[in-house]
Amino acid sequence: MGVTKQQDDQLSEAYFEHLLKHRAAMVELRSDQLTTLDKSILSVSSGALGISIVFMEKIGGGSAGVSGYLLASWICFGAAISANITSYFTGAEDAQREMDKLDRCVIHSTAYESGGNPFRGLTQTLNVVALVLFILGVISLALHAYTSTRTVPNGTTTNSQLRPEGNSKPPASASGS
Repeated sequence: MGVTKQQDDQLSEAYFEHLLKHRAAMVELRSDQLTTLDKSILSVSSGALGISIVFMEKIGGGSAGVSGYLLASWICFGAAISANITSYFTGAEDAQREMDKLDRCVIHSTAYESGGNPFRGLTQTLNVVALVLFILGVISLALHAYTSTRTVPNGTTTNSQLRPEGNSKPPASASGS
């Protein structure tokens, strides 16, 4: 009851066909995940930028000053949005170049050669940059909120600062009694 060469070839063919189907499913999953990541970064960065501008006084603990942290968060969110939107363009250009390359292979009956598409690497880089800038924007906004609730522009403390313990003397009365 040995396995014949024909059965072995069929088993291998079926096995590799299964692997290719699984790979195609993983490519689709990866693509969906990247699309979701792109959309999430774009919408959350835009929302954080808009909310931080509209509610600047509330985030700043009642002070309307623009701190370095707040400015840094705006720059990071704006740059994340820009990188994200640019990655949509470079991703589309990457796909177009790959389709053109595949069309040439089919039309001219030539072998496919990978590489030679600068938009692929650029898109990947822009996606990573957008994610890093978004995270830096969140950190900067949190630092602004934290530091601006500690003191207000005139140097007085806010309710969020710790006060010294112990009983303080009540102010002297005007009547002198």
